[in-house]
Amino acid sequence: MTVATQNNKAPLAKTIGKRLRIARSCAGMPANIAAQRLGYTNATQVSLAEKGERTPPLHVLVEYAKLYVVPLDFLCGLIDDPIVDATETNQGVIANAVSDAIKEQFEKLVRSISEQASVTIAGYNQDRRDLQATCNIALQAKAALERVRELNPEFDDDWRGTARLVKHLDGLEQVGNQAAQRLYHENRMRELSVRSISSGEMAKAAKKALVRCSVIANC
Repeated sequence: MTVATQNNKAPLAKTIGKRLRIARSCAGMPANIAAQRLGYTNATQVSLAEKGERTPPLHVLVEYAKLYVVPLDFLCGLIDDPIVDATETNQGVIANAVSDAIKEQFEKLVRSISEQASVTIAGYNQDRRDLQATCNIALQAKAALERVRELNPEFDDDWRGTARLVKHLDGLEQVGNQAAQRLYHENRMRELSVRSISSGEMAKAAKKALVRCSVIANC
């Protein structure tokens, strides 16, 4: 590239940069939001373009024009009026405003759902602990009743009104045994799952795979 070509490009870069800055300001859009809409990870490219230090390629300038709802000719300095079609411009501004509002409401919805899920999971875990404690108490109560029967053989005959008590304790014992068994199986499954994806097991599997590959390669 000759010096003359570079000198010709410099004013154009400054013009485009100035127009980009004006268009973004009129659109009321922060640089970081503009960068995000354009697919950049940060506002560096937007800042460099607005300073005239880096001229965006044509396809990016087109995206700038769509984003700020201005004609491409305005960004390139060919016309001075940023509003060629008032209706189209108003629609673009409204579309950007609606998009921002939807995004804000969506983020609020996600936060709300996350908070509700966190509370629900915490409550679920507490319910599981309470269930386990209740089952343990029921089993202990049934064991205590059996001890009373053992020490007092005449318990069932001499103590009136104990039939319903015994029946309910038997029911609690059955429920407690079922819950305890289910919790035991769930814990076992969780332990096996964690063990199956542990880093040590993954490393062993990787080593075995490498050995197999090396054997095949040497054959």
